[in-house]
Amino acid sequence: MPQPTQSRRIICGALLPALAATPLLLLLFLAASSSPGVLSGEVDLPFGVSAGHRRGGSHRTMYMQSLRDNADGAEAESKSVLNSISNASMSSTRGMPLRGGGHNHDDDGSRGRRRLQKSAKGQNPQQLVAASFEMGFRAPVISIALTHLPKAGPTNRKYFMYWRAIGGKSTQSAATVDIDTMKSNMITTNLDQFCNGPIVLADGNPALFGGYDEPKNKLQADGRKWISVYDDSQKKLISTTTMLYGRWYPTPCMITGNKVLIVGGTSNMDKGPMLPVAELWDPAKPTIGTVQLPLPPTFKKVAGNNWYPFVVMLPRGEILWWGDRGGSITDANWNEIYKFPDLPKNTFPYRTMYPYTSSIVLGALKPDPKTGEYNTFSVIIFGGAPDGSKGAPAAPVSARLDMSYCSKRICDNGWVIEDMAGQRRVMPTTTVLPNGKVLVHAGAQAGVAGWKSGSNYKGTLPAYLDLMYDPNASLGKRYSLSATLGIIRMYHTTSCLDLSGKVISAGCETCGMTGAAAGNLPATVSRSPDGDSDFRISFAVPTEIGPGVERPVIVSAPQIIKRGSVFTVFYTGTVTGATLAAPCANTHSINMNQRVLFLNVVSVSNGVARVQAPPLSQPAAAHEGYYQLFLLGAQTATGKTYSKGLWVKLVDK
Repeated sequence: MPQPTQSRRIICGALLPALAATPLLLLLFLAASSSPGVLSGEVDLPFGVSAGHRRGGSHRTMYMQSLRDNADGAEAESKSVLNSISNASMSSTRGMPLRGGGHNHDDDGSRGRRRLQKSAKGQNPQQLVAASFEMGFRAPVISIALTHLPKAGPTNRKYFMYWRAIGGKSTQSAATVDIDTMKSNMITTNLDQFCNGPIVLADGNPALFGGYDEPKNKLQADGRKWISVYDDSQKKLISTTTMLYGRWYPTPCMITGNKVLIVGGTSNMDKGPMLPVAELWDPAKPTIGTVQLPLPPTFKKVAGNNWYPFVVMLPRGEILWWGDRGGSITDANWNEIYKFPDLPKNTFPYRTMYPYTSSIVLGALKPDPKTGEYNTFSVIIFGGAPDGSKGAPAAPVSARLDMSYCSKRICDNGWVIEDMAGQRRVMPTTTVLPNGKVLVHAGAQAGVAGWKSGSNYKGTLPAYLDLMYDPNASLGKRYSLSATLGIIRMYHTTSCLDLSGKVISAGCETCGMTGAAAGNLPATVSRSPDGDSDFRISFAVPTEIGPGVERPVIVSAPQIIKRGSVFTVFYTGTVTGATLAAPCANTHSINMNQRVLFLNVVSVSNGVARVQAPPLSQPAAAHEGYYQLFLLGAQTATGKTYSKGLWVKLVDK
């Protein structure tokens, strides 16, 4: 018998037999799959299941774009792959066969419906570019890990960057950088915490979990077991305590009580095996150490090596665990209460965890207009790579799962697979913007993430166009393309939402490629003067906040916001909404604890906006700590504009 709080599923059966039972639908399907174009609109495929059970997870929606290649046989020779992709537009040329099976529904005796949606071939992105780019200045380190420093002041644009000991001959692997003053400060690092898992704690200080033990590094101690906290007031990185296991490539996650869950990584770099447990650390007792926690059985089974898994807290305090091609959700007692439906192998045959690195986000959370609670949420996977890839084309699709609370269960609407406007991506970075859109930045179009092997790059064909994803647009119209990037970004790149509303980008250690590995880069792309390493900072500017756009301006706002309260923001311009964005902590295509929350606006009049803070009933929707506050403005041709941000602190009392 299934547990009452768990949505369990069984295989429904093949699609083609169901179509064959309905001749008209079969004719439509055959016409769509044999034609160069595909069918627009919706076709309802009855499986003898009532639509009333959709919210229970028995409704599986699939958005089938015309895809360029079947992933079978993706291991073509690397050189031919590079030539074929770099000389092509990366657009879809052949529809992927639609296969039945693999879609599940609840095993509680209920029955459901499946809806097949198709769009016109060769999705046409918006005419207006989604973003443009600005050059910044040179940072003192390669930003492999990048975090905000929110305590530096309400309007500060200061960042903490972590690299590694240069040539194993330095004890300064980190730096702070102030974007406004263009000043930087090197930080002494007695531990080797290269490839750590970063996060910004509730008190506003960045913390680093785990790291590395470079054999040639004789000046820094092994950092794999250590937890360190950077205190900007002291300009020091303080080693606080050790974990139970050494962890290279771990993921930290803020959970209830402002504690930190530590998942994944390995003590044996680039080899494994998976560590058998997670750990829990309480920053309020920083020197005490950690306690171990069990990994959810489903997650443990599918997580692979479990390097930088995607782990995030949901609005009611549950923990979402995603690893490679599956995962689960646990409750406050670490019991598994939900299992993710299988990713469809025919339309998303790609792996998502390092080195097949996707970038995964929790979509912007929207409150109920009456209660202010956040009862719906989405997980979106951008890109990836085929299993065993050695230079093969990267994934040209994203996968989205819309979820909701239905009574005491978590339900979903099934995976939605979308063509990414003809673009392929592995190891991009993703940033959720204040208006809810997602910028998919940089990365490669072929291969996997990782260092060079001799003179051969593991990831090739640098992406020179960014993607903008609008989750609120209709299917087939969610992606648009940016202007040409000023700088390519590959392995060891980071990006964050800047207080200006732009997206800051920094770092790269595999950006010196030339010839076939580089592809046909436009002449406007500026190559690094330092070969593979790129120290330069740049910014993506979403078009809705670009030059000439009238943006709202925050004149003043409270520095401290109490949960459940209504607070006042003084502004100029047009205001249509408000959002909070959690501090960024980005590394290796994953932004730890990335979270954007829309807020209910009680009233807007004569330069005064009264805004509802996150509700008392859901303290996990937004943990205590610092957030960027933004005001939303008028709708533009590419999306809602928004103000510059202001750092505020959300407190429970």
